[in-house]
Amino acid sequence: MTDPLVSVLVPTYNGERFLVRTLQSALDQTHRRIEVLVGDDSSGDGTADVLDRFSRADGRVRVLRNAPALGAWGNSLRLLGEARGEYVKFLYHDDLLDPGCVAALVAGIRSAADVTLAFSHRQVIDADGEVVRGASPHVLTNEGLVDGRRLGDTVLQFCRNVIGEPTTCLFRRADVDPRDLVLLEGRPLVANEDVALWLRLLRRGRAYYTPRTLSSFRRHGRQQTANPRVLAGGALDWPRIIDWARREGFLTDAHEERQAHVSALAMAAGTLAALPDSPYTGEVLEAVFLSTSRLVELRVAGAEDGRPLSVRAHSAAGLTPFTQQLDVWSRPREWAVAAPVAESEVAASIAAFRQARDLGAARRLALAVQPDSVEALVPSVERALATGPDIDVHLVPSDEPAALLDQDTLALTLPGNTWHLPAGLPAWRVDGHSGVGGAEAP
Repeated sequence: MTDPLVSVLVPTYNGERFLVRTLQSALDQTHRRIEVLVGDDSSGDGTADVLDRFSRADGRVRVLRNAPALGAWGNSLRLLGEARGEYVKFLYHDDLLDPGCVAALVAGIRSAADVTLAFSHRQVIDADGEVVRGASPHVLTNEGLVDGRRLGDTVLQFCRNVIGEPTTCLFRRADVDPRDLVLLEGRPLVANEDVALWLRLLRRGRAYYTPRTLSSFRRHGRQQTANPRVLAGGALDWPRIIDWARREGFLTDAHEERQAHVSALAMAAGTLAALPDSPYTGEVLEAVFLSTSRLVELRVAGAEDGRPLSVRAHSAAGLTPFTQQLDVWSRPREWAVAAPVAESEVAASIAAFRQARDLGAARRLALAVQPDSVEALVPSVERALATGPDIDVHLVPSDEPAALLDQDTLALTLPGNTWHLPAGLPAWRVDGHSGVGGAEAP
């Protein structure tokens, strides 16, 4: 059987310092049938001279020169579009491949028809090529095939790319649309494009993994990963990726999805702490809002509508739960308790309860009224009930409505109400006498 052609794609910009060793590691592969396609993104150092030497010495090296520059992912997009191989392996201009890397990953991806991604353990090296000890623990200990959905769930739950950077992986060229390297649901990603690509591949099949260290990922001070814009944008990538992946069949367990958004919130908090005065804090706060919105949405009845989270969270329906204290969504309550006095307050309380019930905050309503007012308010209750769907309402004679509150009840309050405050429990506030909810401190 003829060995398949593998395209080793090397995007570079001012890569002179590391490029010689990187290209040599590609050409030293034991899998000889490769093309090394290099995209020079208008470098201003000696990169062009290095590439000229390599392309003259070895016909497998082909150079694409971008003028004007396309940017990091634009360069990668062009390389992927020009790739001729059946399989693709990215190799960043400062990374290295073990001589057996391509051969091992090609064998792995061809070991079963449903394998869509092959990857290995990789080590982290510094600018001088020294291994950074403890920086790259093994994801798995055994070589073999891994369920794609479960591997994707692990990435998502912990907001951690345990698969690795593009240098670590190999995939079929036919399985990837070049646009998938940049866009997610029509909007660009900033720092986690590789994660989205791995998930697209994993939703279609299994992965092959080997614990052999087949590549080296270099960390040094000139990388974009330390750029505040990239850090902030990366934090915002995660809630978008998590929600998209869930709608693509990952994170089918609600507990795992909650864990994923909790991880995204923790990452955003850490990023915000690192960038307190950055002009990019808005992106981090948006990440916090999106994950918080989804966690609330998981508690609110009927909130899911299939649109992207960044659309849902900012819609009128998505913002409605935020008109209340967020602790009203901690769990559904069996009872909501209101203490109306006048007829208009009865109508407002029932209208507000309908909203609370429809959103899953409470199931039944207790109207706590003065014992001598019960008969007088019955007609008001009947008129209010006639204006909408049937609901479970009980008139409860009580001089102390706060005594009806406990951990399984929700206070439903009107402007100026203070009867519920001593209980210190979540309260659903009614704005005016319209029945429309609003936020209030307990």
